[in-house]
Amino acid sequence: MAFNIFKSISTAWKVKHSFRPFLKNIKNDYRKLSPIDLKLTQKVQRIYQELKTITKPKIQKLVKEYEETFEKVENHNLVISEINSFIELWDYDNLIFQPLKINKDNLDHFNHIRSLINGFTIKDEKYETIFNQICDICDNYDELCLEYDAKVKYDKLLDLSKYDYINLETQRNIVKSAENIICGFRRTSNFYNDFSKHLGIVALTDEHNEKYIEEKSKLSIFDNINQRSLDKEQRKSVLTDENSTLVVAGAGSGKTLTICGKVHYLIDEEKVKPSDILLLSYSNKSAEDLQKKVEKIHNGLTVGTFHKIGLDILKSTQQKTFVVESQYKAIIEQYFREELKNRPQILEAVLEYYGLYLFSNDNEKKYNNSGELFEDLKKADFVTLKNQLLMMTSNYTKRETIKKELVKSFEEMALANWYFINGIDYEYEKPYKFNVSTEEKRQYTPDFYLPKYKIYHEHYGIDKNGRAKQLKGLEEQAYLDSLNWKRSLHEFNQTTCLETFSYEFEDGTVFEKLKQELLKRNVEFHPLSQSEIYNALQSIYEGKAFKSFINLIRTFLSLYKATYRDAHAFDTLIQFNSDTQYQVDRASLFISIVKDVYSYYMDSLKRDGKIDFDDMILQSTYELDHTEKFKFKYIIVDEFQDISVSRMQFLKKLIQHGSSKLFAVGDDWQAIYRFSGCDLNIFLRFPEYFGDSAITKITSTHRNSQELQDIAGPFVKANPEQFNKDIYSVKHLNNPVQIMYYTENKYFAFLKVLSEIDKLDHEAEVLVLGRNNKDIEDIALDSRISIDYKRSNETKTFLSIKDYPRMNLSYSTVHGSKGLEADYVVIINADDSRLGFPNKMEDDVLLNMVLSSKSNFEYAEERRLWYVALTRTKNYTYILANNEHPSIFVQEILNKCLIMNPDMELTHEGEIKCPHCKSGRLVERRNENDGTKFFGCSNYPYCDYTIDDSMAVARNKRCPRCGDFMIYKKGPYGPFYGCHNYPRCKHKEEYIPTRRH
Repeated sequence: MAFNIFKSISTAWKVKHSFRPFLKNIKNDYRKLSPIDLKLTQKVQRIYQELKTITKPKIQKLVKEYEETFEKVENHNLVISEINSFIELWDYDNLIFQPLKINKDNLDHFNHIRSLINGFTIKDEKYETIFNQICDICDNYDELCLEYDAKVKYDKLLDLSKYDYINLETQRNIVKSAENIICGFRRTSNFYNDFSKHLGIVALTDEHNEKYIEEKSKLSIFDNINQRSLDKEQRKSVLTDENSTLVVAGAGSGKTLTICGKVHYLIDEEKVKPSDILLLSYSNKSAEDLQKKVEKIHNGLTVGTFHKIGLDILKSTQQKTFVVESQYKAIIEQYFREELKNRPQILEAVLEYYGLYLFSNDNEKKYNNSGELFEDLKKADFVTLKNQLLMMTSNYTKRETIKKELVKSFEEMALANWYFINGIDYEYEKPYKFNVSTEEKRQYTPDFYLPKYKIYHEHYGIDKNGRAKQLKGLEEQAYLDSLNWKRSLHEFNQTTCLETFSYEFEDGTVFEKLKQELLKRNVEFHPLSQSEIYNALQSIYEGKAFKSFINLIRTFLSLYKATYRDAHAFDTLIQFNSDTQYQVDRASLFISIVKDVYSYYMDSLKRDGKIDFDDMILQSTYELDHTEKFKFKYIIVDEFQDISVSRMQFLKKLIQHGSSKLFAVGDDWQAIYRFSGCDLNIFLRFPEYFGDSAITKITSTHRNSQELQDIAGPFVKANPEQFNKDIYSVKHLNNPVQIMYYTENKYFAFLKVLSEIDKLDHEAEVLVLGRNNKDIEDIALDSRISIDYKRSNETKTFLSIKDYPRMNLSYSTVHGSKGLEADYVVIINADDSRLGFPNKMEDDVLLNMVLSSKSNFEYAEERRLWYVALTRTKNYTYILANNEHPSIFVQEILNKCLIMNPDMELTHEGEIKCPHCKSGRLVERRNENDGTKFFGCSNYPYCDYTIDDSMAVARNKRCPRCGDFMIYKKGPYGPFYGCHNYPRCKHKEEYIPTRRH
């Protein structure tokens, strides 16, 4: 009895603490996707055996529960086993990339496994991932098949190995096709993660094209193009096959050779018919040169100028012969020589513009003192009309003896010219009627004096706020103090003085206000008659300044005609955008002149039944719509930097007409033909005009030394508005650019340079370059130098030098030298002056009205012109420069050049400043009459200070009152120092014998 009780208690305890927890835990394990280990339940098994012997219903119920649990565990483990067996064989990636191998049975099985896995609420990440993958395939099988089909197409599309050179159009088509392939996907995410490959198409095609070019560059065809081998850059340029390709070349880098390589490759490798290739250049000479070189490749090629092709189109479409006017320059010259006298209104306008508006009147520069102003005035060389007439008239045989009216600004020159045009006699800087000089001040000389009316006229550089902003600091205050002093002086002496101001130039009122003031004082106006105006203009016609004015008009008209078909645009151009009314009035007056020249020119063409080059190009552009001829697969353009607006429009139409590809070669650094209508902005913005484009460079020069390019390259690259490139050469030469200074007689310096060249080569080919046509006259003044007109041609003027008879010498402007080269080059106009280098008159802001884009870089075209001049040489370039005012371009490259005569180089070291203007240097000169030496200011004739005491200059002892030199003198009481400015300054000091005097 006691034993049974104990046994019952023991069993109850086991059920409570072991058996029931087991059953409970097993139920939780069913939720887990993992097998249940029954080996851990042996203790429970013994309890189970004990419980089986107990007949109590509650116990039997437990026993049955256990038996059911055990069966469930076995089934659970079987399911787990089935799932694990499936997972061992599961290869999601393989299924994704072979979706077509999945059949209905496979899908049913996948769904079965999915439901098994889904029966478990607790499963680790591995099962979750596989479950999601199974769901992905089962639920989206149809989409999977669609995506797989898209992937096959996508991969085939993005396999670039089947392409040769991939251009931008093909690149876009690939992207567009790729987007079309994937645009039908319904899911925001897809089975394949490589549908973004097309987004990196640029890098992919660049890599492909690089490999393609590298492989194709090995073709033997490139080893012998007209007996020369193309370099790596030239081969890359030839193989680049964009719809439009621009090859940016350097001077002497083999542009024509590259073109020949392109032609050779197209015909021999790409099997393009020669008749499907058009080669264009800009001049007959360059086209003929190109023709000769490509004929060695194939003689069936079409080579010509833009004008020739345009004329052929017109002849073909209109079935008639056209006479083309080639004497544009001569007709413009004829207008000013002969026609102008028949146009009184324009005759007056020309004189008014030339006299009053010739310069843009830029007053932004500031000066520290009058000496700095004088330095700029020497370069500007402002000469009044009255003075120019005296200098140019045949009545004066010794023109150099005529005293110049050396005005102090363009505004003063314009006022002097206004007096002259209106027939009012004036004297410039006539000393004031009362002597008001002091120790500190020289005699007062008002700007203008009208002797008939005893009227003085002062012009002040003052703005509307009463500021003299052209001067700095104390200099400005001194200027304003001087203004007040002058006003007080006239008031005190009861002398009449009219005043004009710089701001009146800016607001355009200066001449009208001055006229009204003069009329109030009964001043009579006697304006020049028509014959007097014409005679005046004829007298100054041959002068460099008027020639540059005509050149400006020619350039403006060339740019205008290259853009517009008729005269209607002139009215729009008059609305010139400017900060000042002076500039607006200037532009308006200029347009009125140019418009009349244009009308005369067009009437001349019409009268003679001719068309000119620009009209022919514009007409042929429209005629292309009426012909099926003139279709080419490739159009190759040489010297592309010389493109104009009309040629650009013609070229675009020609490309469109034949669905052509464009291959253009040029050098923006050598764009110097703006005067003939060329617009560099088209070159610089090539893709904007010609669409899909590739730009390559060829940068190895075969003409210049590396050392010369190290000088010329950085110089021209200073303009950031151009393509950046570095030119390389295997040729080396020490000091390839050398400077010869001169002071007065330029031809002496020229002959010295020739003597140096003669030491190197007695039979040297020497190209002499000037900025302007008349620059050679400064050289030909020497009797040993003569111009050989019999041998001269359009490009060169040949020279004969008695001392160097075997030398081959020729002269050309830098414009005319484009495309030329010589053993040696001599640049003879490297002076800083209005008509020097740069030519500050022809590089006028008015041209911005007819350019496609305004350049913000000063003297941009003149800088390129200088680069062309430097790079014509195979060996050395020599530069003749005035040592007192060398060109700003010379100063920019000076530290990289050899100075041939350093004794003439002016440096700041040891300079002695002028006591009067403060900025000028004292230089030693010789009196022409008696040969005695003296010191004068470098700013002469604007500053006329002189001193003949060399010891005083060397001692450089200055007067503390006026700043002039202290002179050693002897008086009745012994030696002393007295001021050189005596008697205006009477300062003197004691002489101390121990000092050097």
